[in-house]
Amino acid sequence: MVLKLAVAVALTATGLLPISSPQSPFLTGRSGQPATDVALDYVKAHPEVYKLSAADLATLKLRKDYVDELGTHHVFWTQELDDLEVFGKGLKANVTKHGELISIVGGPVRGLTGQARSRSAAPTLSAATARAAAAADIDGTPATAAAKTTGSTVKWSNGDRAKLVWFESADGLRKGWSTYVNAGTNKVFTHVVDAQTGKLHHRKDLTRAAHGDALVQDNYPGAPSGGVQRVENLIHRKWLLKNAKTLLEGTSVSAFADANDNDQPDPGETVAVPNGQHKIVPFQSSSFCATAFVCTWDPAEPDSWKANKDQSVTNAFYLAGNFHDWLAKPPIAFTPAAGSFDAAGGDPVKLNALDGAGTGTHGGPDEDHVNNAYMATPPDGMSPVMAMFLFHAPGGDDVQEPWVPASGTNSADVLYHEYGHGMNARLVVDAYDISALNNIQSGAMDEAWADFYALDYLVAHGLERDTTASGDLLVGKYVAGGKTIRTMASDCRVHADSPQCVQKDGTKGGYTYGDFPTIGRFPERHASGELWTQTLWDLRERLGRADAVRVITRAMELSPPDPSLLDMRNAILQADLVATGGKRADAIWQVFANRGLGWFAGSVDGGDAYPAEDFQLPPKAAAPRLTGTVREKYTNAPVAGAQIVFSGHASGFAGSYVAVTDAQGKYAVPDVRPGTYRKVIIRAAGHEALLQDVTVRAGRPTDFTPRRNWAGSEGGAQVVGFNGLDRTEDDCGPAGAIDGSQDRGWVTSTGNDNGDPTNVMIPKHLDLKLPQPIDVAAFSVDPAPDCATSPTAATGKYRIETSADGKTWATARTGEFTAADLRKFNELTPTANTAKVRYVRFWILSPQVPNFATACPDNLFGSGCAYSALTELQVFGKQS
Repeated sequence: MVLKLAVAVALTATGLLPISSPQSPFLTGRSGQPATDVALDYVKAHPEVYKLSAADLATLKLRKDYVDELGTHHVFWTQELDDLEVFGKGLKANVTKHGELISIVGGPVRGLTGQARSRSAAPTLSAATARAAAAADIDGTPATAAAKTTGSTVKWSNGDRAKLVWFESADGLRKGWSTYVNAGTNKVFTHVVDAQTGKLHHRKDLTRAAHGDALVQDNYPGAPSGGVQRVENLIHRKWLLKNAKTLLEGTSVSAFADANDNDQPDPGETVAVPNGQHKIVPFQSSSFCATAFVCTWDPAEPDSWKANKDQSVTNAFYLAGNFHDWLAKPPIAFTPAAGSFDAAGGDPVKLNALDGAGTGTHGGPDEDHVNNAYMATPPDGMSPVMAMFLFHAPGGDDVQEPWVPASGTNSADVLYHEYGHGMNARLVVDAYDISALNNIQSGAMDEAWADFYALDYLVAHGLERDTTASGDLLVGKYVAGGKTIRTMASDCRVHADSPQCVQKDGTKGGYTYGDFPTIGRFPERHASGELWTQTLWDLRERLGRADAVRVITRAMELSPPDPSLLDMRNAILQADLVATGGKRADAIWQVFANRGLGWFAGSVDGGDAYPAEDFQLPPKAAAPRLTGTVREKYTNAPVAGAQIVFSGHASGFAGSYVAVTDAQGKYAVPDVRPGTYRKVIIRAAGHEALLQDVTVRAGRPTDFTPRRNWAGSEGGAQVVGFNGLDRTEDDCGPAGAIDGSQDRGWVTSTGNDNGDPTNVMIPKHLDLKLPQPIDVAAFSVDPAPDCATSPTAATGKYRIETSADGKTWATARTGEFTAADLRKFNELTPTANTAKVRYVRFWILSPQVPNFATACPDNLFGSGCAYSALTELQVFGKQS
C-alpha cells in the first residue's frame, strides 16, 4: 500500500516549512502524546522536508509551550550549541488540544555542529566594543552605565545588553554579538556585530516597530472591560502621519496638556509621539482609590498630576481619534461633509488635556478647573476646543469632594460626551450653519445626545453591560466611584424597579416629559436632559441599534433651530419617513407616548421649561377643521396677523397645525385630529404669548383673547435707563428683558460693574417707557438667568415701581422669587400706584444665592455672586 502524505512544501525566508494541503485539515491526526513530541516526531518523520539530522535535532532547546483559550499549544524551540544560541533560528509548532499538528514553521541551521568546529575561535571583539559600534551605527553614544557579565551575556545598568551568539551569514556560520542599545529618544536598536571583524550583519530599529505605539485603555482604569492599558499604534490607525513628532500633529485631534490654561502648547505641555511608554502611575490619595477605580493624582500633593501628564494626553488623543472614526461610520455617518473635525478641513479638535491643572496656588487646579469638562464648537472649518479637567478639588475631603482623584481624559464616557457636543453643534444648526442649541430644551437634548452616543459606543463594543433589566448604564461611573454624575441610570424605563432608577421623591422608574423641570432642583440642561437620554435608549431597544441611531442622527439634521423635545420627536418621525417610508412610525410613537411625549403634549418652544406631557397615541378619528376668532382681552378688538400654533405639531414639516388671523381676527386650521391639545399658542406683535389648552371637536369653534403687552418692544416700549454692567455687546443687555422671548434676557452685575464676586449687593434697575399711559392690571415676570449664568444669578428679591413722568416713582409691587419660579411667567398683581402709568422700573434687589452675605467673597455659589439676571418683564392693562 502506498500512503500519500497530506503535505506540501513551501520555501520561506526562514527555510523549509510544511503547509497542509486541501486533503486534510491538519498535518497529523489525533494523538495523546505531548505537543512537543507530536511536533518533533513529525519533523523526524519527514527528513525529505527538513533535512535535519539527529545531531541537528539535538541542538533544539524548548523555550516556551503555552496554551491559549481554545486549548491550542504554541511551542517554541531555539537552536543552541556550546551554550550559544543561533541568532534568529529555531522552530515553532501549533498543536490542537487533541494532539493534531496545525502547522510548524522555522528554519534551523543544518549541520550546525560541523560548521561550528571551523568557527570555534574566541571572539576578538569585546561586548563593550560591540555595544559602542552598534551605538555609532545609529549616530548615538552609549550611555554611561555599569556592566555585569553572566556567562556569554553582558548587561548594562541602563538596560543595554550584548550576548554572544552564532549567526548564519553569507559565508557560513560565524560568532557575533547580539546587542540591544538604547542611545536616546528614537534610537533603540538591535544589531548583530561580527565578533571577529566588527562588521555589522544585522540591524533592527525597535523604535520603528514601536513608533506611535500608545498605551491606552478603552474605558477607564480599572474597568472590568477596557480597564487595562494596551498598545494601540496611532500611526497605523492613521491618526498621526509617519513623520509626526508630537501629538499636536494629529489628523483629527491636536492634543497637549494645557496646565496653565492659556490655550497654547507651552514647553513641557507637549507630548512626543509615544513609543509604548506612559504606563499609569497609580495613587492612593482617597478612600475612593481602588483596583476598580484607579486614582491618577493626589490633590494634597503639589504637582502630583505631572506623574501621569503624558499618559493623560496620550489617552485623550487616542479616545478622540477613536471616537472620530466611530462617528464617521454608518449609521451615524458624521463625515467631513457633515462637519466632522479633521486637519484636512482645517478644524481638528484642539484638545486641552489637564486643562488648568496647574492654575492653583497649591500646585493643582483652581476652582474653575476641576470636576468638569467642556467642548466649545465654532462653525465648520474652525477648530473646536475640548478641555478636560481633573476631578476632586484640592482641600476637600471625600465627603465634600465625592469624586475619584483622576483626570477626565481617562474616562471614555466623559471624553466621548464632550466630543458628542461637537457633533451636536455641527448637526443642529440654523440657516447660517451656526449651532442652534441655545435654550433649555435644546440644551437638555445636547447633553442627552452626548450621553447617548457615548453609551452607545461603550455598549456596542462590550465595554459596558446593558442587560434586559434597567439600571445598568451609569454616566461618569469612573469619576463618581461606581455611582453616576446623573440623578439615575440612563437606561431606566418608565416604572422600572431598580435601585438605580429612583427619583428624588422616591418614585420608582425613569422620567417622563412632565418631570422635565424637576429632575434637578430646577430646570437645568444636564438634569433635565436625562429624560431625553432615557427616551433615546428606549428607541434603541425598540428599533435596534442601527435603525435607532440612524433616525436619531438624521433627525438632528432635519431639526428646526433651537428645538423642543416635541420638535425632535417630529424630526425623528420625519427621518423614519425618509429612511423607511414611515414603517417604524407606530413603534416610534409608542416609545414617545410612553415618555409623556404623546400626540397632545405641548411646549411653547424650546425655551419652555414647564412643558405639558401627554401619553396618548395619534387619534384614529377623522380630523375636523378648527375655526375661531382672536380678540384683545380688554378692548375686544380683533387682532389681525395673530399666529395660532399647536405647539406639538409645528416643527416646519408637512401637516403642521398653524394658522394666521385675517383682518377680522378670524382663523382656520384644517384637518386637526380631535382631542384636547396642551399649550396651544397665540402670538401677535405687541401681545402676550397666550397659552391655552384647546379641545378640538367637529363643529366647535375656539376663540382666544390675548392681552396687549405694553412692555414689549414689538408694541413700542423702550428701555430708557438702567444701571450696572452693560452686556449689550454679548446680546445680554437690557433690551433682552422686553423682546417677548424667553430665549434671551438681561444680565447685569450683582455688585460692582466689573462683576467681582463680593457679598455686597448693589441694587440694579431697568427703566421702561410704555408707548402710552395705561392703568396697570398686572405684571408678569420670568426671573430666570440667561447668557450661561447659573440659576443663582436669577432675580431673588425685587421691587416694581411706576411713574407718570419718569421722575417721580412709587412702589407698585414687592416680593421675592425662588427657584420654583424660573423659566415661566409669574403673574403679579400690583398693590398700589396703577393709574396713568407711562414708566415702569424693575429693581433686582438680590440674586438667588444661598447665604449671600457670607458665601460670595469665595464665590462658592457660581455666577450669582457676580451677576444678576431677568429673562422677561410684561405689563398688562387698559389705555388710560
